[in-house]
Amino acid sequence: MATRPINFSAGPAKLPMQVLEKAQDEMFDFAKTGCSVMEISHRSPEFKHVMCQAEKTIRELWDIPANYKVLFLQGGATGQFASIPLNLMTTGKADYIVTGTWSKKAAEEAEKYGNVNYVLRKPQNSRPFQSHRRGI
Repeated sequence: MATRPINFSAGPAKLPMQVLEKAQDEMFDFAKTGCSVMEISHRSPEFKHVMCQAEKTIRELWDIPANYKVLFLQGGATGQFASIPLNLMTTGKADYIVTGTWSKKAAEEAEKYGNVNYVLRKPQNSRPFQSHRRGI
């Protein structure tokens, strides 16, 4: 097989071949259900087993105690723009440092849930901070 490229983009990462091969093997018949894992009900015993194994593995890898919940949430990073202030802006206000596009979007979303204090707001379309550019 030709050398596979490495994805340095945000989001999905390169998966090991053994993971892809296992997914390929189970694409049409996951756990002898006659369906792929993407087609079975999220309430089925087979899928519940997948979720239990995933939670067990995460708890072991990150040493998460039993008195903490493990949440499997859909969505990407932008979903956290609301989740963070909804859970952490307990006083109704928060400080934000805006250094670019993503922090600007996060602060704008937080404004929906409380008062945002802009500790630093870098002008849009300005060059990156010089401290990040040294030696380049």
